[in-house]
Amino acid sequence: MKEKKRMISEAARELGLETYNLRTWEDEFGLVIPRNEKGYRCYGDKELHTFKAIRDMKNEGLDTEQIKKKLSGNIIPFPGENQVGTPDKMAQFQNVMVKIMGQAIREQKEILGKEIGDQVSEKVSKEMDYQFRVREDAQEQRFKKLDEMIRIQQKTREEIAAAHEKKRFFRRKRKER
Repeated sequence: MKEKKRMISEAARELGLETYNLRTWEDEFGLVIPRNEKGYRCYGDKELHTFKAIRDMKNEGLDTEQIKKKLSGNIIPFPGENQVGTPDKMAQFQNVMVKIMGQAIREQKEILGKEIGDQVSEKVSKEMDYQFRVREDAQEQRFKKLDEMIRIQQKTREEIAAAHEKKRFFRRKRKER
C-alpha cells in the first residue's frame, strides 16, 4: 500500500494549522521533511504524526526546549513503528542521525562562528599592521630623499652665493686699482 503524500497546504489544513507553522517548526525542531522531484515538501503519515504531536505538546504548554528533548529522544512513536524487523529501520536510523547531527551543528555554530571571526579579525589586524609599517617605511625613505635633496639644494645655493661673493670681491679690488 502506497503512503499518501501531501503538499504543505494540504498537510496544514489537515492539522488545522497555517503553512508557516509547519515551516517554522521544521526549522525550529530540525525536522527533515522529504521533498519531491521539484523540491516541494511532501508530508507523509509519519511527518503528520510528528506535527500533530508537536501541536498537541504546544497546546499543553510545553516550551520549545522540552519539545526538542522529546523529539531528539524519539519519544513520539509512530503507530505500528515498534514492530521488529521493519524494513524502514535504516531510514529511521538515518533520520535520527540527521536530527542528532543537525542539533550538534546548531549548538556548535555560534562557537565556531566566534572562533572563525576571531581568527579572521586577528589576521586582518596583523595584515593591516604590516601594511601600515610598509607604508611608514616608504614614507620615511621618501622624506629622507627629500631631506637630502633640500640639503643638496641649500649647499648648492651656498656655493653659488659664495662664488657670487668672490666675484664681487674680485671686481671691487679691480675697480679700486
